[in-house]
Amino acid sequence: MADHEWQNDPMFESPTHFFLHHYGQPGDLNVVMGAAMSTESALLALERGDRDQAERLWASVDGAALLSAWDSSNKRCKELGPRWSLERPDAVATRDKPANSNIAKKVYARDGHRCRYCGSPVFTRNKGSRILKLIEAFPEQTPNLTIVNGSLHGSGKSGAIRNVDYAKFLWSYAAPDHVFPRSLGGLTNMNNLVTSCSGCNYSKMDLTLEQMGVRPLE
Repeated sequence: MADHEWQNDPMFESPTHFFLHHYGQPGDLNVVMGAAMSTESALLALERGDRDQAERLWASVDGAALLSAWDSSNKRCKELGPRWSLERPDAVATRDKPANSNIAKKVYARDGHRCRYCGSPVFTRNKGSRILKLIEAFPEQTPNLTIVNGSLHGSGKSGAIRNVDYAKFLWSYAAPDHVFPRSLGGLTNMNNLVTSCSGCNYSKMDLTLEQMGVRPLE
């Protein structure tokens, strides 16, 4: 790809679409988006008491493929370099505070626990999170994860959760994202924060939507 070919790119639906278009492999986007929807469907099935259907749907989420897409696209990003406009506002010396858990919960509730960029359902690892129901119901599907006193523990030191542990929802883990980047002066408030899946949050980095050629939020 020639330098700055981004200028001829179409308008992308989300940061994840942008990222996988440039750095992913064919089919990655379908795997990522399909996994989030299957996870949500599995939760709905479990909540209505259809355990067999929930187990089938949760088993269909290919954690290995999701982890591979994450790792390989990150590697290609480093190898290929920027595929976005280098023009943007100057960074600010003093940034607003990061989003804390209290405002994050309010953002997720306002947005119905869906990524405002790509529309996929998002999940948290907090106590009481819906995703814990699947992990508790079908522990063989996520053997590196355990629930201790209502909290999720992984295979890392002192129960730290590694990417390989929660690969099934690696791309759909919830994050509060600053639409206008905090590094450029974006404020940490309800007007500038949106619910983001980890795929869109990571893909967006500290770029503006204009830089990435991603459609503005409605």
